[in-house]
Amino acid sequence: MRYFKTILTVMAMALALPAMAVTDKEMDEARAIAAKAYLRYANDGSGYLDDVKAKSMSELTGKLKDKEKENLKAFNRVKVPADYASWDKAKLVEYWGTTFFTSPELSEKGKAARLRVRKQINAMSVSAPAPEAADPAPVAAPEAQPVAADTAALPSADGVAAEEEDILADQKAIMKDADESAATPREESHTWVYVLVLAILIGVVIWLVVFAAKLMKKQPEGTPESMAADNEELRDKARKAISRKNEELEAMRVRMEEAERNEAELSRKAEALKAENRQLLEQSESLRLENARLKGEARAAQASQAARAAAQPRTPQPQPSPAPAPQPHRETAPILKVLYLGRVNSRGIFVRADRRVSPGNTVYRLDTNDGLVGTFRVVDVPEVVDTALANPEQYLRGGCDAEDFTEAAGAENIITENAGTAIFENGYWKVLRKSDIRFE
Repeated sequence: MRYFKTILTVMAMALALPAMAVTDKEMDEARAIAAKAYLRYANDGSGYLDDVKAKSMSELTGKLKDKEKENLKAFNRVKVPADYASWDKAKLVEYWGTTFFTSPELSEKGKAARLRVRKQINAMSVSAPAPEAADPAPVAAPEAQPVAADTAALPSADGVAAEEEDILADQKAIMKDADESAATPREESHTWVYVLVLAILIGVVIWLVVFAAKLMKKQPEGTPESMAADNEELRDKARKAISRKNEELEAMRVRMEEAERNEAELSRKAEALKAENRQLLEQSESLRLENARLKGEARAAQASQAARAAAQPRTPQPQPSPAPAPQPHRETAPILKVLYLGRVNSRGIFVRADRRVSPGNTVYRLDTNDGLVGTFRVVDVPEVVDTALANPEQYLRGGCDAEDFTEAAGAENIITENAGTAIFENGYWKVLRKSDIRFE
């Protein structure tokens, strides 16, 4: 019973507290807070407003730049109710944090400042109301909204207070009866159970009244505040998605640049191969012409020899004599041809052919009798030997075999122990068998 007495006493004291009202100065301060937040959201370049401290509209206006002064015109065109002196703090927060920003005069970007305005005005202090004027006009109590389809309308604040006073009177009467029944013999042993049940029911009724009053004050779902919060969350998700896409684009750009570099490198190598191929074709054509010239010289020499033999005078015919014994037929010795070849490339082809030694280019001497097959060895000329020993991998590896090419570092001479074999194919000389060399 003491518990229910305490509840009723606290509720009565809460109902007796004075409400808070809004003064002109507090209304101007709330207006300045709303205007500053609206201007900050309406223009992305108004970051300087974060450092502006203003308690009134006149103080705020003096610190604004031209762009914000232009945006403030739309803010000032919204009409403000004149009965704010009768508002409490909740009505002040509700108006500036929600109702004001529903005006079509305001920009959509600036309306996003609702949450900040509610938070800052909710932290303000509101003064006590001024004394009421004499004989105020009666104000009709607002209609209570139904809690559910099957429940009756909730009472007003005065009705709740009157009902609580009746409940308190009934509670006192119950307590008095309980005390009297405790002082006298009980007429029925279960009377105290009924008293306890009745007290519990009274507490439940009080709780339902308080719960219904709180329920009426709650904001319905889908309010501008919740919508603004949802929009802020969506914007945050959008910013994160854009950031991820930017990272993917940057990675793709890096891969494209790397592919372009690889393509440029391949193009450069292709050009180098084309240049080398052209050089080989030129050398092949030079060798073909040289071979044709040598064949022409050989045919001319043979023709000249035949002409000289035909021009010799015939000796007089001797008298018949016994036929001499037949002499063995002697073939004419073939003419030896000499070519000076350059280094051997990776395909086993001599990259150069000359009629005489060309220092810096010549490496081998080729001897051939028919212009098709020949033998080759390293030229024994000091300039050629020095060039080959300076870089044996480049000048000797392709056409020679040696026990250790590293021995060339301290050598002064190159000895060809076994000559190599080369063949003339498709207009150029090609290695069939490498020559065997040693270094001294």
